[in-house]
Amino acid sequence: MSLRNGIALACIAIPAIVEIGVGVVYFTASEVMPYHQQVLGVAWSDLQPGIRTMLVGFMNAYGSTHFGVGVALAILIAIPLRRGDWWARWAILAVGLPVLGATVYLAGRLAFLTGARTPWRASLVLLALFLAGVGLVEAKRTRDTSSEGAR
Repeated sequence: MSLRNGIALACIAIPAIVEIGVGVVYFTASEVMPYHQQVLGVAWSDLQPGIRTMLVGFMNAYGSTHFGVGVALAILIAIPLRRGDWWARWAILAVGLPVLGATVYLAGRLAFLTGARTPWRASLVLLALFLAGVGLVEAKRTRDTSSEGAR
């Protein structure tokens, strides 16, 4: 593996590891995060039980999504990216960009509309690191010779 691909791998691995951690935290959460309470403007205990149950369900779903994306990115960088498969860059981008991009957008939107102290800056740093990693990937495009003999 080239130095450039090693740096790319690290730039993608850091957000992948964070995604797994965020996933575990949100999937196991039993109430909303403090910045969610800021947005709600109501103490957690003052919410009706049905609303609390629904919000925890949303949090857990959010966590499972982030966990799944982190695991998928880890697998993509551990196997096809390290092998130099040409499609690995695009698969990594397709898996990571929607979730990392949406996280920056949503956290930023909540912060700017409500004044809540969301982790939008950390999310933006992770997105930038991820995009830098994807941009640094050097992949060899090799022709599949196994199908040529079948023609």
